[in-house]
Amino acid sequence: MDNSILIIGAGVAGINCALNAAKYGTHVYLVDDTPSIGGMMARLDKTFPTNDCSICIEAPQMYEVDNHPNIDILTNTEVRKVKKADGGFSVRLIKKARFIDEEKCTGCGACLEACPVTVPDELDGKIGGVRKLISIPFPQAVPNVMVIDPDCRYGRMRDKGACVGGCVVDCSQCRECPIALCVAACRKEGKDAVRLWQANKNINIAVRSIVIATGIADAKPPRGLYGYDLYDNVVTYTQFERLMNAGGPTGGQIIRPSDRKHAHRIAWIQCAGRGLEGGVPYCSKVCCMVATKQSIITKEHDPQVDTTVYYNDLKAYGKGFWAFYEKARENGVKYVRARPYDVFEDPETKNLTVRYEDLDSGELRYDEVEILVLSTGLVANSRNERLAKILKIQLDKLGFFKEKDPISAPLETEVEGIYVCGGATGPIDISESVVQATAASLKAVSPR
Repeated sequence: MDNSILIIGAGVAGINCALNAAKYGTHVYLVDDTPSIGGMMARLDKTFPTNDCSICIEAPQMYEVDNHPNIDILTNTEVRKVKKADGGFSVRLIKKARFIDEEKCTGCGACLEACPVTVPDELDGKIGGVRKLISIPFPQAVPNVMVIDPDCRYGRMRDKGACVGGCVVDCSQCRECPIALCVAACRKEGKDAVRLWQANKNINIAVRSIVIATGIADAKPPRGLYGYDLYDNVVTYTQFERLMNAGGPTGGQIIRPSDRKHAHRIAWIQCAGRGLEGGVPYCSKVCCMVATKQSIITKEHDPQVDTTVYYNDLKAYGKGFWAFYEKARENGVKYVRARPYDVFEDPETKNLTVRYEDLDSGELRYDEVEILVLSTGLVANSRNERLAKILKIQLDKLGFFKEKDPISAPLETEVEGIYVCGGATGPIDISESVVQATAASLKAVSPR
């Protein structure tokens, strides 16, 4: 315990926090409740303001974490209980069954090809992304092994055509499955890695400090906001990010969800839903630069695409951000200071008409576009509330973790030995997350 810390959340902040702490000889438990480390950054296309490849930056860090002798990665794992003990913390973790032997699985994909059921992907479903009931989260996932959907394992996908769940005897009592196609495919490859009888596992650890790096989530727009969930070609900015991504469901082709045709007129609405019921009540800091990045990359795909950004107040607070905005203008991106108030669809062409007030002239105008992107903002991770109760620390009214004192005790909480960084503290960009992660790791490894 004297030389171990626990990091909760394995996005870019958690990864950098772990690497920095490990360099000081500290043993790190890096825990994430999803099947792979990487967080939101692993799903992005590019980073602003340099437009560098996101996964090209993060994948080497993920590899380094995976191979560092001082770091234990625990994916698909939740924190269930934390107690003060001997100047540190006694922690109970639950490693959820992924129904795969991680030591034997090589990620060959034979089981994936054999799986008979395809379902919409949680992140990419709106834009056509799909996955099998057994899958790898993304190509560069760490660990790069399969995971089986619990709904398949427990027989809840039989009506969709799943081959598992029809037995009288439960998988936990039967080790020779004669019907699961993934089991047969894996054994044919000589791996025998599928473990339908695998159970959740309790893990008890003792650590001196805890760092919370639970990250952020994109705000889901309410149904009907500017036609979202009513019209196929209204998407969020995270969904559009996946459209641009070469590793996304369209292979980087910016096409319309409605007819899979290339879009030639695309618009972004900033602060979508802000101040409305169900909308984000604050500025998320990064949305203006995300729209700027996406419009620039769209122009790089096809300079003839007409791109328009409807904004109220432009947020360009970081190093190089204003020059990044000017670059977008030079590339032909139109910025309109506007207040959009209505969107309707042509039922034949599926094109969208955006009606708005031009805030500079006061006139009511309208534009026709083929894809409408909603910049809805960033919100606290849904896991924060449960985690705050377990750790006995406070959240602010927006659901982010409270710092003890942002001026005199930044990144510290009311509980000595528990620290926060990255999106756990509020809306933040990647570079700020890395800076905070470095600072939090130093606090965590320093003697108290």
